[in-house]
Amino acid sequence: MSGTNLDIYACWRRTIGCPPLILGHRGARHAAPENTLAAFELARAEGADGIELDVRLSRDGEVIVVHDATLERVSEGRDTRRVDRLSRADLDAIDVGGGEHVPDLRRVLAFCHRHSLRVNVELKSDLHPDLRTQAAQQLRLVQGCAALMRELTDPGDFVLFSSFNPLLVGALRRLVPHVPAAWLVHEGQPRMLRATRNRAARGALRLDAVHPQGKLATADLVGEWHAQGCVVNVWTVNDGAEARRLSDAGVDAIISDCPGSLRSSLSE
Repeated sequence: MSGTNLDIYACWRRTIGCPPLILGHRGARHAAPENTLAAFELARAEGADGIELDVRLSRDGEVIVVHDATLERVSEGRDTRRVDRLSRADLDAIDVGGGEHVPDLRRVLAFCHRHSLRVNVELKSDLHPDLRTQAAQQLRLVQGCAALMRELTDPGDFVLFSSFNPLLVGALRRLVPHVPAAWLVHEGQPRMLRATRNRAARGALRLDAVHPQGKLATADLVGEWHAQGCVVNVWTVNDGAEARRLSDAGVDAIISDCPGSLRSSLSE
């Protein structure tokens, strides 16, 4: 693999027998509006080592932190508009719960850097009937994220990008080779799961990590990925017994909606 700070740090933690890192899934979304500064602050207060979040582009090209293509779910049906049709100013005026608003990635990165939190940035990739439009949108997102990385000092020390589309993070890695990238995979993707076990495929895309759905991470498979120099971070795990199984399997980080309770479970 590439020998990023991510690889070195994960290997060191495994060597001295540390438990997995805990990352708040969209923050501590069990008790705060997801992907908001309130959720990220709560995750920090609960003892999370970092956060996981999702990014898209606003109409005016800002990289913003939101999971869905529309605001319908996070606004509880009050606003059904598409995120990519709203400007940064539009988003600032929309309440997504508890008086919180959709933040931009630049602000969240500053928060994470200030509090020494790691951050896993998932690039969202939607299908579009026009493939050219889809490709253009994806390129703009990758370029926007790369531009933000160039504003930071040593972003590879605390930022990791991931996507279910390995071509997206592969493209980003080519633009900012010092920032690690991961391949997301879920249980409904058996072909993708097999591909993540192929060192040559990951190497061609310059990917440092695999992010499997928790139930996919057996001890044997985690060991196989580690033997190939790959970091293994799993999602989304809220059950204490499952977290302990994954810790025993040797995963490097666990992404959870409930970082505080999960950390307590691992300490039992």
